[in-house]
Amino acid sequence: MGIDFIRKAAPSFRKGLDRREIELATPNLFTQEPASAPRAYAAQLRSDKTLAVGDKLGVRLEGQNVLARRGLELVAVFKSPGVDLKNALSASFGEACGTVQAVHPVARIAEITVC
Repeated sequence: MGIDFIRKAAPSFRKGLDRREIELATPNLFTQEPASAPRAYAAQLRSDKTLAVGDKLGVRLEGQNVLARRGLELVAVFKSPGVDLKNALSASFGEACGTVQAVHPVARIAEITVC
């Protein structure tokens, strides 16, 4: 009775090791893509405007202010934009496109990524 159990258990044990061996032998160092997400900037919504996640906006540098527009209407103003954002907008002639990532209606803040 004991030898029958060993004979039945032994092949499955080898198969398990064989599967692990194949998994370990599969190269995967350079097949994984690093995950990166663009930086989102906080923008204060205008009093009468609303945004939804996924909205496409135009981002424009006007003087020291960075504004978000939907078409021709001003919908948001970036709160204390960083120097990196201003430099990137200056390098692209003061204009870029943006996408709304999140909206916080109580605080009237939208998180916008600039591409």
